[in-house]
Amino acid sequence: MSAERRGAGSAARWAAALPRHPWPQRQRQVCAPRVCNRSRSWPRRSVPASEAAARILGQPPTGTRSGGHRAGRRGLEPGRPPPEDAGWQQRRRPASPTAPRAPPVCTRSASSWASRWTRYSFFVAMGYLTICHISRIYIFHYGILTTDFSGPLMIVTQKIIALAFQVHDGLGRRAEDLSVEQHRLAVKVKPSFLEYLSYLLNFMSVIAGPCNNFKDYVDFIEGRHIHMKLLEVNWKQKGFHSLPEPSPMGAVIHKLCMTLVSLLLFLTLTTTFPVTCLVDDWFVHKANFLTRLCYLYVVMQASKPKYYFAWTLADAVNNAAGFGFSGVDKNGNFSWDLLSNLNIWKIETATSFKMYLENWNIQTATWLKRVCYERVPWYPTMLTFILSALWHGVYPGYYFTFLTGTLVTIAARTMRNNYRHYFLSSKALKLVYDVVTWAVTQLAVSYTVAPFVMLAVEPTISLYKSMYFYLHIISLLIILFLPIKPQAHIQKQPQTLNSVNEKKKD
Repeated sequence: MSAERRGAGSAARWAAALPRHPWPQRQRQVCAPRVCNRSRSWPRRSVPASEAAARILGQPPTGTRSGGHRAGRRGLEPGRPPPEDAGWQQRRRPASPTAPRAPPVCTRSASSWASRWTRYSFFVAMGYLTICHISRIYIFHYGILTTDFSGPLMIVTQKIIALAFQVHDGLGRRAEDLSVEQHRLAVKVKPSFLEYLSYLLNFMSVIAGPCNNFKDYVDFIEGRHIHMKLLEVNWKQKGFHSLPEPSPMGAVIHKLCMTLVSLLLFLTLTTTFPVTCLVDDWFVHKANFLTRLCYLYVVMQASKPKYYFAWTLADAVNNAAGFGFSGVDKNGNFSWDLLSNLNIWKIETATSFKMYLENWNIQTATWLKRVCYERVPWYPTMLTFILSALWHGVYPGYYFTFLTGTLVTIAARTMRNNYRHYFLSSKALKLVYDVVTWAVTQLAVSYTVAPFVMLAVEPTISLYKSMYFYLHIISLLIILFLPIKPQAHIQKQPQTLNSVNEKKKD
């Protein structure tokens, strides 16, 4: 026996004596291209003893040529590359970086991935924000409203959660399970890391917001934001032979004037009627109930200009950059309110609690509606108010406000459903109804949001004691003794865009 053969035999016996490593046989995933982003490594296999011996001796494996591919397992000829079957094509990178991506297909793996990361994004983002709120309030600045990192972090948290749900709608849910709005905002291709950071930290909204949708932001960055809105209008009927070019100049000037007025009101009205007046000895012990009611309304009105100033200025900044075009209104004028966070006229003339909330902090209310109210299966109103309080911070006053708001919202809805139709028979009765509901709404909002600006427990309890908890008692009586009529809920099976178009044709 030659020395070479003896060496090969001993090496083979030595390799066979080694314990076999239990290589895991990974199951090959079958999914659409560009959907499954898991590891693209090939399934590992056990190395035969003869092949291990050949490697030790530096000889080519049996059945192959030096430098060629393995043969025998697939029936390949030595040195010939494997055929480009489906599995090989899925693992091969695109020929060109500019090659169009294949449309995503909702598979089970993509659905579970999107659902899992949506939950992770929600709980991690809200958990980190809550930890930051606790540290800054109870360790550093309790009872003092400070301008620090928490404001931008709240906006970033909104964007993280909103994008997570929109990616889940695009990659993890079927089209027939989405509402029209969810279908419009669904993100069907995972954004790149640069796109993700650009959306979260763009300079226009990182300080004071507002929160915007990822698809609207991408359309703005790619230069088709205004063009897509203009295509929704038939301009030939309006006498235009080409698409107009709307300018944000008028909207920006108008909003800057509003910020100037809000700043002047803040410097005069807010300093004249501070929130601390609601807990002084005169208000709590000497003023009568009607005086307290009116004074509470004035103080709460005086606390609004700072919000008007910040949100209107943030809206003007986005419009000046060309972002925020929402289309054409019913009068044919260009509208730049896509990112507007409030409607001052509708706030001050609101005739219902619901109308007031819909026009105050609009983008946050829309975010709460899309990520919580439309998705939770039970107690949507209460859970939405709790999420809103948790997002704002951990001051006890926030939770007083939002729990009271839940009670008032249910009571106001019950009253409206039971009595509003009696006042619609004539214009005079409708006018009386509007005046009374306006006064009740403004007083109810002042009572409800007072803890929001007082922050702590002691002044909140002192204020509500001086007001005899009147709104809590009235709301409870309405809920207990008036029939709560069931609302005409939208069918739980959402509509797709195709179903809506078919209804329009009918």
